[in-house]
Amino acid sequence: MKARYQRKSQKQRQQELIDAGIRCLGEGGMSGFTIDRICQQAGISRGLINHHFKTKDELLLRIYDRMTEHLVLAPTSIEPTTQLQEIIDASFDDNTFEKSNLRAWLAIWGQVATEQSLRSLHEQRYGEYKKRISACLRKIAKANSLDVNVGSVARQFIALIDGLWLEYCLHSHSFSLKTARRDCYAFLNASFGETWAEEVTSSK
Repeated sequence: MKARYQRKSQKQRQQELIDAGIRCLGEGGMSGFTIDRICQQAGISRGLINHHFKTKDELLLRIYDRMTEHLVLAPTSIEPTTQLQEIIDASFDDNTFEKSNLRAWLAIWGQVATEQSLRSLHEQRYGEYKKRISACLRKIAKANSLDVNVGSVARQFIALIDGLWLEYCLHSHSFSLKTARRDCYAFLNASFGETWAEEVTSSK
C-alpha cells in the first residue's frame, strides 16, 4: 500500500512558502504580506515557517531572487540578437505578465527604497541584468559598425520594459503581450536598424 502522507523536503516547503508569499504580495501588497496569510496560503502552521526562514525579510529576499531569476539565467544561444529575444520573451510571457505578479513586483519595488538588504540584492540583480543586455547590444553595434551609446540604450530598454509592466498593471486592457513585445523590438530596431526581422517581431 502507498503511504497516505508524504513528508516534503525542506526545498519543497521553502518553494511553497515562496509561491505563497508571491500570491500574498499580488493580492494585497506589503500589507497582505503577513506571516498568518503566508502560512494560510501555503497550508502550513505558523510555527513551521520559522524552520525554513528566520524572518519575513529573509523570505522576501528569496522571493525577489526567485522573481528575478529568469532575467540573469545563462542564455541558450551565443547570438546576441537571440539572447535579447529570450529576455523579451521572458519579460512578457503569460506568467510574468500576469496582473497579480505585476502587483507583487510593485510591492517589492516599494520596499527596495527602504530595506537595505533588499536594495543590495536589487542592485546586484539589476547590475547582472544590465550587464547581460549591454553585452548583447555592444556585440550587435560592433557587428554592424554602429556608433551607439550602449549604456544609454540599455537603460532605455530596461526602462521601456519596466514602464510597460507598470502601464499594464494599471491599465491591463490598454495593450496586449504581443503589443508589448513589438514595442520592444521597435525600440531596438530604431537604435540598431532592422536587426530583428518582421517575422520575429510579430510572431507572438
